[in-house]
Amino acid sequence: MNATKRAREVRRSRVGGRWALLIAFTATVALVGMAMALPALALSTTSTPASTVTVTVTVTSASTSTSQSTSTSTSQSTSTSTSQSTSSQSTANVKLSYGSGGPGITISITASGLVADRNVSAMFGTTPLNMSSGCTTNSVGSLSDCSFVVPHDPSGSYKVTVSDGTNNKTVTFTIPLITIPESTLLITMTAIGLSLVTQLVTRRVVNIDAERRMRAEVSAFNKEKREATLAKDKAKLEKLKKRELPMRQEQAKVSSARLKVTAITFVPLLLVYYLMASFLGGFSVVVAHSSIPIPYLVGGGGTMALFWWYMLSSFTCSTLLSKLLHTTP
Repeated sequence: MNATKRAREVRRSRVGGRWALLIAFTATVALVGMAMALPALALSTTSTPASTVTVTVTVTSASTSTSQSTSTSTSQSTSTSTSQSTSSQSTANVKLSYGSGGPGITISITASGLVADRNVSAMFGTTPLNMSSGCTTNSVGSLSDCSFVVPHDPSGSYKVTVSDGTNNKTVTFTIPLITIPESTLLITMTAIGLSLVTQLVTRRVVNIDAERRMRAEVSAFNKEKREATLAKDKAKLEKLKKRELPMRQEQAKVSSARLKVTAITFVPLLLVYYLMASFLGGFSVVVAHSSIPIPYLVGGGGTMALFWWYMLSSFTCSTLLSKLLHTTP
């Protein structure tokens, strides 16, 4: 009886210790997330004074052509001007590096089909934007090294109008309701919560001890089989062959519990992720800044989109929690 009580107390102390470690881990991750979000907070609170952008465009050839056609026929001049404008507008194409993001982040503009060698201006709603240097089209009418900083406007959708003096192309940009650093912490805590749910379901569904015993048996069997093969011991190989099929079947039975965990958690976790992305402004919305250039994860200007920040947070948290809760086989 005393032994039973001692065993029970040991189990309780272990569970209590794990929960203490779990709480400490969650607090640590939250503090780290806040520390990582501080540069983003500084960026987002930096004021961006609006100023009028003056663009001077000189089109000598167009002026000459117009004066000649006017002297000949007024109607002919009007039809020619209209066809040229329609043609240039139909081929112009403007894209933003991100379709949504918070105030203070840098958005790149790429364009094609614009008039060659023209200065380009842009409006954010009704506010003229301070454009970066290099916002001039090249000899084929393309724009690649141009950007602007999102002004400190309220959340909502805004029309970004890019103009070369002849073409006016409009694209939509959204400032989400929650921006950096709140969005950074929200995604980090969501990743922790979803990882914790997955690990708790794993402990409930999977027989961790049986899985570990099976893993040890498979490892010993493979080692024994490898030694028999090297020694060319046919009798031992025959005995091992008879043991192999039942052992593989038992291994598949134990491993199927992991598939049950995936079946149970996949749809709910996907739904939470989808709702979170919709709430924050889309899968490509910028939610974090990084001073470390990580290929594929960090975009231009040190920005990280929601998808990559969530994947990084989820992978890190799930790995640490699986070690903490002993759910690895």
